Amino acid sequence: MSRSIGWIKKPDLHVLALLVFVCIIAISPAVTRSYAQTSSNLSITSSTNLLVASKNCTVLLEIENVGNFLKELDVALALPSPLVLFGDNHWSRSTFAHGDVIRANLTIFAPAFTAGTTIQGSIVAVYKVIGESNPSTETHTISFLIRGWVDLRVYEVSVSPDPVLPGGELTISGNILNRGVIPAMYANVTIAADPPLVANSIKPTYVGEVDTNAPAPFSVTALVDPSTTAGTYRATILLYYRDDLQLDHTIVTAISYTVVAKLPQTETTKTSIVEQALSNPIQLLSNLLSNQVVLLGLGGLILAIVGMYLRRRRQHAAET
Repeated sequence: MSRSIGWIKKPDLHVLALLVFVCIIAISPAVTRSYAQTSSNLSITSSTNLLVASKNCTVLLEIENVGNFLKELDVALALPSPLVLFGDNHWSRSTFAHGDVIRANLTIFAPAFTAGTTIQGSIVAVYKVIGESNPSTETHTISFLIRGWVDLRVYEVSVSPDPVLPGGELTISGNILNRGVIPAMYANVTIAADPPLVANSIKPTYVGEVDTNAPAPFSVTALVDPSTTAGTYRATILLYYRDDLQLDHTIVTAISYTVVAKLPQTETTKTSIVEQALSNPIQLLSNLLSNQVVLLGLGGLILAIVGMYLRRRRQHAAET
């Protein structure tokens, strides 16, 4: 027992010094505050990180205090060129408690040539933590993916022949125009197998890449069922393509065409005099009489002109 008491009375100075140092670190408020300053006090979120090229896009930016009580807060958003920001990009608060939120609706424009790129901006916040005299700085990055878009239109559609006979081949032609900002990929055109078109006779057209502002022609053929009755029918043009996000799209265009049992005559045939006499003798006689009257009139006019000419020659000869 005396040995234990003696050990306590004569402790190791090195051990005591180490214990005292650990206790000071554990309970020191100055050290605790220093650690909090290095952590993030703000949380930055945006409603979307996707912008559509050549269009004004609205983004809701939220800045929330998730840390200590702050004062003299100053937040600035910087977006690099060629992005264009409409409105304010700078926000200040004299105090900003835990849970407080700054919400800002941003309008951002990305030019068409930025489609398919990623652009990164930055948010810099300067503030003072309560109880601190020196300002602290936080920097957050915000990235945007600029997405392109495709706007295909089918126009100048024609049907040949129209009308068409049952069992005949129908050809549907037209043009595709891309009014978007990026090319459409893997475009192909076909016709829906709606009666009276024969399904296995449809020959689609692969167009491929459709560039912007560059018309792309297409032509699709199909056979009309031989048993089709005369009438007006509808055909459905199906245009398939893929966008920059590898999503497939379909554009539907409806047209009409006519099926007839017999094609109308495009040329008039001349009828002989014998056929006219057999079919309509009265009309033939009337035509002949009218023709004779015209001929007699022309003959009389010619004789009058010749008589006047001869009379003048005789008068001229008598005078000389």
